[in-house]
Amino acid sequence: MSAASEAVSGALFQHLFRIFSLFADQNEKGTFKPAQAEFLIDELLRELRRQTTPKVHDLPENVTFNEFLNLLQVIFPDREDLLIATNRVFERYVNHVIGKGFVLFRKLSQKRGCLPFKRRTEDWQFGWLQVLPGVAEIRKQNSDIDDIIQFDEDTVIEPPVIDEDASVWSVICNSTTAFQFSHLDPIMAQLFVKDMRSARDFPTREELAVFDYKRSLKSRPTKEGKSRKELETERCRLESELEEEKKNRKDEEIVRGLTTRLLKQEMEKSEQMQQVIYELRSKLDNGENEAGVDDEDIVDVEMIEDEISEDVGENEEISITLPSREEKIQQYAYHLYATQAEEHVTSDDEEIWKQNYNLIVSTQSV
Repeated sequence: MSAASEAVSGALFQHLFRIFSLFADQNEKGTFKPAQAEFLIDELLRELRRQTTPKVHDLPENVTFNEFLNLLQVIFPDREDLLIATNRVFERYVNHVIGKGFVLFRKLSQKRGCLPFKRRTEDWQFGWLQVLPGVAEIRKQNSDIDDIIQFDEDTVIEPPVIDEDASVWSVICNSTTAFQFSHLDPIMAQLFVKDMRSARDFPTREELAVFDYKRSLKSRPTKEGKSRKELETERCRLESELEEEKKNRKDEEIVRGLTTRLLKQEMEKSEQMQQVIYELRSKLDNGENEAGVDDEDIVDVEMIEDEISEDVGENEEISITLPSREEKIQQYAYHLYATQAEEHVTSDDEEIWKQNYNLIVSTQSV
């Protein structure tokens, strides 16, 4: 007989194999899925009141029974601890014992008579409570007779409340019968209430088995999963910023293109003005007065200046200066260019042209 068969022959490993088969037989390959192996390990740790730890290493896609045993031997080096935890998990998932323990209980009943309903309350009794799918069995101390509470969809299970030193909760079966339970440990009281509600919600063993199988398939969160989620969030944020940057860059390229086109138009206008100025300078150098200012106009301006000076008085002087050579060129060039570009030059272009032309003339004068 091999060592593996000798190990499986023990009661501990028989229970483990039964638990393994309960979940693995519902899978195609007859093996554990990684989430199911982690689920049962967590259940064993909870039964020993140990804290479950996040997953560190990924399990294989199909976990065999031998691989599951190797995991348990690493996590539970003490065989006694593993035996206790296995027996409790075996009762829960194979025998379908949802919860059990000692409690104080009493029965409440109402009796119809001439007067309105009157509740009769029994004394508190000590007994053993066992919760199964659809029922709760209560065995009194020193008695072989069990009180049975049948759960249905109309059964009301109230949350526990603190009454002096104990936690008390009620189970209302119908309009005439109810039970009250009490436990000194408030945490145990909450667990009993949770177990009773599970027994009410899953009244048959088959429904409870389906519920347990679905629970075993849920993967618990891991550090890797959390980090992956954070990285995914960061990736989405960076992609959003990248798209925004691309949009801004595209807008900048559009603005740059418009600016380049406007600058090119202004340069063309500037070249045309320089050509006009060059022609005017050539004409002036050759003695041609294209600006329309002759000697008679100069004499008239001097006479007007003398008349204004006499009217103002001795202390006030008003001088009217003749247009300089550069001003003549500027005026003539402006009117000449305005006549040539009248059809396709707007008021904004004219203002820009004036500014550019003044800059050119002042530069050339220097």
